[in-house]
Amino acid sequence: MRSFWGVVLIAALLCVGIGCAEESSAPPPSPESLTPPVGPESGQPRLQTGPAGAVWLSWVDPLEDGRHALRYATLEDTTWSDPETVATGADWFVNWADLPSVRPLPDGRVAAHYLESNGPSALAYAVRIVQGTGDGAWRPPVTPHDDGTPTEHGFVSLLPWNDGVLSTWLDGRRMSGDGHGQGEMTLRAAVIDSTGTVEHGAVLDARTCECCATDAVRAEGEALVAYRDRSADEVRDIALVRYDGRQWSDPTRLHADGWQIEGCPVNGPALAARGERVAVAWFTAAGGVPRVKAALSEDGGRHFADPVVVVEGATEGRVDVALLDDGTAAVSWLEQHDDRGRVRARAVSADRATAPPTTIATVPSTARRVGFPKIVRDRDRLYATWVGPDSTETMSVQMARLPVTAVRAGP
Repeated sequence: MRSFWGVVLIAALLCVGIGCAEESSAPPPSPESLTPPVGPESGQPRLQTGPAGAVWLSWVDPLEDGRHALRYATLEDTTWSDPETVATGADWFVNWADLPSVRPLPDGRVAAHYLESNGPSALAYAVRIVQGTGDGAWRPPVTPHDDGTPTEHGFVSLLPWNDGVLSTWLDGRRMSGDGHGQGEMTLRAAVIDSTGTVEHGAVLDARTCECCATDAVRAEGEALVAYRDRSADEVRDIALVRYDGRQWSDPTRLHADGWQIEGCPVNGPALAARGERVAVAWFTAAGGVPRVKAALSEDGGRHFADPVVVVEGATEGRVDVALLDDGTAAVSWLEQHDDRGRVRARAVSADRATAPPTTIATVPSTARRVGFPKIVRDRDRLYATWVGPDSTETMSVQMARLPVTAVRAGP
């Protein structure tokens, strides 16, 4: 692999009891390259952590007969499981920005989603959700939307919910006949129980950005969903909705960036939660200046502190965020550097202090084929995945990890 590893953030002073440890003279450890069990030209990676602590990597492999396969594998310390194939198909919608997912459920079952073309237009596709029964079998796919229109349905977020899964997605049924970018994209949700029954369908927002990814977390027993809104005068700031199991809240704007843009920037927000603590990261180019911002909450995402500018100017966005035990948020993004791209990260602490940014990986460019880098925290390690050149210079899913002691922000 020809990725060049930087030092991931800096180790700050770690206070114990009433005193503080001396700052170590040793440099923080460099990221450790991992070799996931993916195929050549694999893409669309996502990361999750399982209830038992393993890291789950999902991805899409192209097959020799023109089909695609959604697969996943788990990592325990240094040992990868054999890849599991969730589904295969010849008529899938496979896209650099609209990523399938695999989500472990608390009872040992698995939920996953992929996208299937359902009309003549390149942007006509439907959401298919499947659930594993726990014994290696998969239930038939279920579509959470019942409109049947040959329009865009995607950018799904899945959350474990009771005995099933909560799904939110962007739904383009009101754009039918108008083409992408015309009409109104909506944000919708439904609960799919363990038998595949679709329940509690709801419209969460009647006008959203057309193709920015959504994200969802469980915070204080409720679902919190972040997405990019779209006002009547084309202000596309980040909004939040929450679900208590009975009803959805009205949308609220996370922060008044005031980014007015007449087109989708393909740059959605990212959420992470641990107990009552929630972190959110997002991209904005309000005022013509690209920025990645982050904000932290101590009450389950009901209120957020004023945002911190994580990086300004040299960023393409495509953010992700992971939350550490002490409330520190590790934020990642993609940026252009000379004639190449860099996956970078920076820590933001609860008191708004930031650590110096670090380069996690160098990639050939910031073009679409690099996709959306992802990070996740599992116990005392931070894991990252992206699409980059392998040992044969083939673009495929790459992965690395580092100890969380190297990503603690401080004064």
